[in-house]
Amino acid sequence: MAKITKLSQVFEQLGVKQAQVVKALRHKGITFSTASLSRVKRQGEWPKTCDKAAIQTHIEAYLHDQGASSEQLNKLWGWCEQQAPIIDKPDYEDPEPEMLSMHAKRFFKLRHDPFENEITCEDDVFLVDNHRLILEEMLSAASAGSMTALIGECGSGKTIIRRAFTHRVQQENPEVILIQPARLDRRKITAESISSAICRALQIKHRPSAEERDAAVEEALIESANNGHLHLMIIDEAHDLSADVIKLLKRIWELTHGFRRVMGIVLIGQTELSKKLGGQNVREFTWRCNQIKMQPLGLHVPAYIRHKFKRIGVNADDIFTEDAMGAIRGKCYGKIKHGMAFDDEDMDRSFPLHINTWVNKVMNVAANIGEQKITEKMVHKV
Repeated sequence: MAKITKLSQVFEQLGVKQAQVVKALRHKGITFSTASLSRVKRQGEWPKTCDKAAIQTHIEAYLHDQGASSEQLNKLWGWCEQQAPIIDKPDYEDPEPEMLSMHAKRFFKLRHDPFENEITCEDDVFLVDNHRLILEEMLSAASAGSMTALIGECGSGKTIIRRAFTHRVQQENPEVILIQPARLDRRKITAESISSAICRALQIKHRPSAEERDAAVEEALIESANNGHLHLMIIDEAHDLSADVIKLLKRIWELTHGFRRVMGIVLIGQTELSKKLGGQNVREFTWRCNQIKMQPLGLHVPAYIRHKFKRIGVNADDIFTEDAMGAIRGKCYGKIKHGMAFDDEDMDRSFPLHINTWVNKVMNVAANIGEQKITEKMVHKV
């Protein structure tokens, strides 16, 4: 493994730049070039003519002021072995999506596919406690004027949660005005798109210039807040937003009426959104944003299957044994291997999309071989 200096490692950990250190030394009356510091940092080589002890003392003091721990400063001028990166190797692959065949529908006497276009009313939505907490958090974003990011895997149920939240607000919270940019391609959302969405929601007349429109938006939000309204901007597929738009959302969020913010913000996106919010250029947004992750169904898988079949008038227990439902859940479990020196990590991928796929696969196979009752043994063979 390649050797690196401890100084280089600490610079990297603290995000310290060489130019900053050279400038700090200059303020102490010590002239030390960036090139010389680079050689010290990368190769441990000092110039023959310099006050090495004084420079070391001042650099240690500077790093301490930047938040360096005693462990980081210990043996700062020595070498350390660069650890080989940990490579995560999951032993699980998500199943290829599969639809329920017409033969399987006829064989099991199903009038409808339980997983295709199945959400037509609030009762069709399967909610567990974690989902209800997310709905409350989204409503809180409106009432408290806070920022929330709902992050989840593809097929984890984010869009259903958004639809359930929109329905609940329309039915139970008429004081909340939802603002949703209309651009289908989220990568093309701009400041103008967001202003247009607010104008549309608050029925603001078109203004010829961007400056006039922005002024009208601010006035309308404050007036609406005076009238007792709450405002919540919701952007789905937010992982496609640009960093500039995310920073703009933070500036809109900062609008206040007295001591109250006039708008809350909810971003909904796939796991790439978490990485995007981890970037340095959007850190002011991230520091103020509550990030929530969609959890897998886990122990709720049998209840989820029963709910889906009940909504189409079928008793799932007539088709699946209890062990079979547990085995379908087990199909979505795996391990993440971190290498020989680390313990394996359990991985749960029992998201609705994957459960739907495994149920369809098993039912298609059962219909093809003429099995009316799906057992645990049959699930394991698929």
